[in-house]
Amino acid sequence: MWLYAAAIAGYIGIFAGSTPYGWSSPAIPLYKEPDSPVKITNDEGAWIASTFMLGCAMGPLLTLLIAHVAGRKTLLIAASVPWFIGWTMIVFARTPWELMLARLISGTGTGTCFAVLPMYLGEIAPAKIRGILLTAIMMACRFGILFSYVLCPFVSLQTSALISLILPIPYVCCFMWLPESPYHFMRRGRREDASKSLAILRGTKDITAELHTIETSVKAEMANSGGLGEIFLVPGNRKSMTVGVMLGLIQQLSGSQAIMMYTQTIFDQANVDLEGEYMAMILGLVQIVCTGICAVIVDRNGRRFLLLFSVIGSLVSTGIVAIYFTLQYSSIDTSAITWLPATGCMFYVVFYSLGLAPLPVTVMGELFPTNIKSLACVLVTFISNLTGFTVGKTYQVISDSVGTHVAFWMFTLFNAIGTTYIYLSVPETKGKTLQEIQAELHHKKCDIDKVPA
Repeated sequence: MWLYAAAIAGYIGIFAGSTPYGWSSPAIPLYKEPDSPVKITNDEGAWIASTFMLGCAMGPLLTLLIAHVAGRKTLLIAASVPWFIGWTMIVFARTPWELMLARLISGTGTGTCFAVLPMYLGEIAPAKIRGILLTAIMMACRFGILFSYVLCPFVSLQTSALISLILPIPYVCCFMWLPESPYHFMRRGRREDASKSLAILRGTKDITAELHTIETSVKAEMANSGGLGEIFLVPGNRKSMTVGVMLGLIQQLSGSQAIMMYTQTIFDQANVDLEGEYMAMILGLVQIVCTGICAVIVDRNGRRFLLLFSVIGSLVSTGIVAIYFTLQYSSIDTSAITWLPATGCMFYVVFYSLGLAPLPVTVMGELFPTNIKSLACVLVTFISNLTGFTVGKTYQVISDSVGTHVAFWMFTLFNAIGTTYIYLSVPETKGKTLQEIQAELHHKKCDIDKVPA
């Protein structure tokens, strides 16, 4: 029971921290209205949308100094502070710079939550359900995005910020009562606390074998330094890091940031009959359904198959949108195919949500040994979100200067590269304990009894 309570509390935090992801799509067009409390240009709008991702990149770096001392639970609770600050600033903002700073601050909390929660759930969950618990992180994220899509078009900008300000409160109230990761306690030499935490999470006192597995694993991993040298000089760790970074890059460069941040603008540009905000809501709902399907089938079908299926589908979908905008840019009559960009974006969201959206986080929570997990997860999250910031900022620039079709052809190219990499290099982690995954990565025989990890 406590295991699922911890997961649900974490999802509430992800929901609260993901509302800023979806906020920019309906909010930025509203700031361009004549009665807007803050007047912004297209370039300022791009900065407001993308600075959130810059904050997401910075947040995990700030946790490095205290990650091992403070523990996963403390960091997850602390992640809520930037959300309170950011939304409060948006309520009272009167200049574009205040909005940018608010988004930057909010992003630090979201980046921290996305870096730490996969560590926490990956350490407390048994192997047989670890995949679904980690994959559901992105389902909670999609609920947060949909919440913003639905809320912002129908209330004032200040009201939407005030409502979003309330969301982290239940998260903090729930999480403060939950146990810390037994891996963290064991790493700090607090075996008794690790035993109590594991007993609470498993709902039984019969945890001797699993506690021994955790202790043996942590001691073996902690015999090494856990610094950058350990990540890049040890072949198994280097492979884990490469896979984590590449999946993060493929996720961000596949087109997700552009479609997520500028959904309404893209559909308005395409002259779709249905208003942009309603198309954004439909896409948000589709994301939730497809991410939920992924969470249900990931432990049966495996991570690798779903990632391949997802990236190939994303390649075809972004190609369809690129073709439409190429025709429009070439002044060819597109009145007979105005449905094409909506169809392409819809299919993109379906395929993206079935793999590329949730599974990089799932794999990140599984690949790294205890001694480098904090540093590796922070680096992967930093690189991924920095790339997301770059995509979010440059998409508008490319779209305005050389055309939306160029941006979508670039996404198509990156999806093709991603397909090749996933097919050749991404390992399968389905149904394996954390110890078995490390043994496989380092080409060692796993001598630890197979108990849930």
